Amino acid sequence: MNHRQRTATGLVAAVTATSLVLAIAPSASADVRDQRSQKAAAGIERITGTQDLAPSSAAPGAAAQSVTQTESGTVTVRAPEDSTGNVKATAPDGTAFGLGLPQAKSVEGVKAGSGTIVYPDAAHSTDLAVQPTTDGGARTLVTLKDKDAPTEQRFDLHIPAGAHLAANNSGGYDIFQETGKGFTILKGTISAPWAKDAHGKDVATSYKLEGGTLVQSINTNSTTAFPVVADPHYTWGIISGTVYFNKSETRKIALGGGLAATIIASIPAGFTTAAGITVAAITTMANIAQSHKKCLKIKSYGKPGEYSGKQGDGYCR
Repeated sequence: MNHRQRTATGLVAAVTATSLVLAIAPSASADVRDQRSQKAAAGIERITGTQDLAPSSAAPGAAAQSVTQTESGTVTVRAPEDSTGNVKATAPDGTAFGLGLPQAKSVEGVKAGSGTIVYPDAAHSTDLAVQPTTDGGARTLVTLKDKDAPTEQRFDLHIPAGAHLAANNSGGYDIFQETGKGFTILKGTISAPWAKDAHGKDVATSYKLEGGTLVQSINTNSTTAFPVVADPHYTWGIISGTVYFNKSETRKIALGGGLAATIIASIPAGFTTAAGITVAAITTMANIAQSHKKCLKIKSYGKPGEYSGKQGDGYCR
């Protein structure tokens, strides 16, 4: 073999070797990503369990989508395609609530474990994940992998017009939506925050609102065993919650007769039928509430009552 032939043979070998590396590298990278995702999902599901995970499937523009039948109707939850998107829940009436993931870079979501959608290493020393749940909501999970992970996580809120949040007694927030018909509806809930370390021990955590952002603080210390899993869990589309009337509409209902019936007829289905609540019972309670300088409320599957403004974010005005 002469020098020219040896050179040509060497070039062919080099090109072939390079092609093999290029062909193998993406596959190896995908394998590593899948391994990280499976490990992250396993750690999360060990803490959360899997009994309330809603079945999900692939959907255009989403890492996964679940469609859950609740007592209020069908709620659709979409986990974003990558960590820069929003976890979105759409109620039977078409209204939607979204929660942005606290990310620092774009990471593709991978469905792993028993149905957890994982965004590995989406932030410094942090994995993110989403679990659609059977109550028509979603857990948006943060895994702090070591002591260098940020202990303040920020979730951007995306709420429809006329909706607002009010702190509840559990440490979470209720989500109310005004209807424009003189009453407001409890439409959803952000449950009280929780966090657990690698041994399943509770880690102190709390929420605060900063404008349109939900901020979760996770109080790790020198004795905390990492990784730590923390979770804002929200539900949306709870039409069968509670209806809160303002003072003006309470007064109108107290007048009774056809006016009360007309106003009550505008309440979404599910509030007055299941418990057999009558117009007369509601009118009587409206009178009682008015005499106490309070407002009328109607809770699904329960009797009408009164409230003073602490509920419904001070809606009794």
